[in-house]
Amino acid sequence: ARRVLHEADAILTCNKKEAELQQQRFPNKRILIQPHGVSAKDYAADCRADARIAFPQIVGKDVLLVVGRIDPIKNQGWVIEQAPCIFKRYPNTLLVFAGSCTDASYGKALEKAIARHGFQNRVLLTGGLPHGDKRLIGLFQEARAVLVPSISETFGLVIIEAWAAGTVVISTNNSGALDLVTPGENGWIFDLTRPDGFHAAVQTVLNKPDVARQFAENGRQLVQREFDTAVLGARVKKLYEELIEEKQ
Repeated sequence: ARRVLHEADAILTCNKKEAELQQQRFPNKRILIQPHGVSAKDYAADCRADARIAFPQIVGKDVLLVVGRIDPIKNQGWVIEQAPCIFKRYPNTLLVFAGSCTDASYGKALEKAIARHGFQNRVLLTGGLPHGDKRLIGLFQEARAVLVPSISETFGLVIIEAWAAGTVVISTNNSGALDLVTPGENGWIFDLTRPDGFHAAVQTVLNKPDVARQFAENGRQLVQREFDTAVLGARVKKLYEELIEEKQ
């Protein structure tokens, strides 16, 4: 296994930083960034009814969606800390956390924080939903914004999923998001230590839906150009053709 990279004709990585590190290690080798992707057509199909049937609490609400396993690295607790301010300004808001719990103690602490604030009817925990599930796609489509409070993300597939579903993104300045989100064009980036930036983004999303829609559309177009699985598959096919030709 240790010889694989040395003997490889090309190395693919989904992360720009990792690609740079591998290029330094193998200066004469072909290093390519091959990001994760989604099927754009699947996320374009209207699945909102599936989400409404599964989670009737979302009907008529301004949904702010967080997708990811319930885990300290995903940082859902930070959003609960900000929730009192959100609910005070926007009482029709519903926070939705979609993801299975991978850290039992953190999950219990999150539930206690929700109960302590009395947010049981203002926060929905859906549990785990499979990737590509119509209920999950419907939640993406129903959301006014997808929040990414993660402490760290190597890529940020949830951002691609949100854009494919036509929804704008508000994310921390993690490495994955910084490679994807262009502030002022297709979403917002904020610093966890400066929550005012987060609240300003939420305020814009809820008060200026035209801006949010334009940002989401810009993101959707980027997915179609760069992150659709059909596009990525064609890119890998072309790479194999080039490598085969070089060996011949």
